[in-house]
Amino acid sequence: MTDLPRLLIIGNSHIAGPRLAYVSDPENWPAWDMDFMGLLAGNMARLNLRDGILVPDSPEIAAEMKFYNLVRELDVTGYDAFVIVGGFGWVSVAAICAEHRSLDFPSVKGGDGDCQLVSRRFLQEALRRRVRNSVAARLAARLADLGKPMLMLPEPMPSADCVAAPGRFADYLDLAGRGDAPHWRNCFQDAAHAVLDARARLVFWPEEALEHDVFTRADLMRGALRLSPHSEDPQPETDFAHGNLDYGRLVLDQIMEALPAV
Repeated sequence: MTDLPRLLIIGNSHIAGPRLAYVSDPENWPAWDMDFMGLLAGNMARLNLRDGILVPDSPEIAAEMKFYNLVRELDVTGYDAFVIVGGFGWVSVAAICAEHRSLDFPSVKGGDGDCQLVSRRFLQEALRRRVRNSVAARLAARLADLGKPMLMLPEPMPSADCVAAPGRFADYLDLAGRGDAPHWRNCFQDAAHAVLDARARLVFWPEEALEHDVFTRADLMRGALRLSPHSEDPQPETDFAHGNLDYGRLVLDQIMEALPAV
């Protein structure tokens, strides 16, 4: 019997949904042997690659890695492919165009003059810089040295329920409210391709999960769990940004479809 190819899915708290989906029914994705590794927020960028081993850059990150993954370092030379989930900061990217927009924005075309007009090239470069400095891109730069196939997926779009947390999602809600969200999504995808295509294959949001091209369906977000592997600890009710088990299934289906044969 031939051993299955090995896949490492690595990221931040957004790996919780796919991990739960896989643990609940691994035979649904039989082509790969999957492992998961996650750290909180931007801490996955604090992993360095030394002789094929991912090692944390401080005792604090080592302790976090041990708590969430049961290891303090990870030999990744035996994996046949990698998937990075999250780490783009998609929601906060909306702040770039909170006050600055170019003439091709739907709101500007519609006569909204309550902004600072800048060139499309300026916004493109701002987005590319943001992608280049993202947690996901920094981790991808390290893993690229291994020469293995790599996929990258952004965190989910929030659900429309995020109107209940206007402080955290103010810029994003404004983006959606003025009708610029689909345009900004395309701008972001163009920037991500320009920066990352040489290193990874980009896989964006599952189309069947989206609502009006700007939100994730609420039923795919409610009941999401935290990253902790030690208990089924739910995200707080005020969290509208993490996908649940059903969203995780859609993500794993996307990953399986996008991975090359190994």
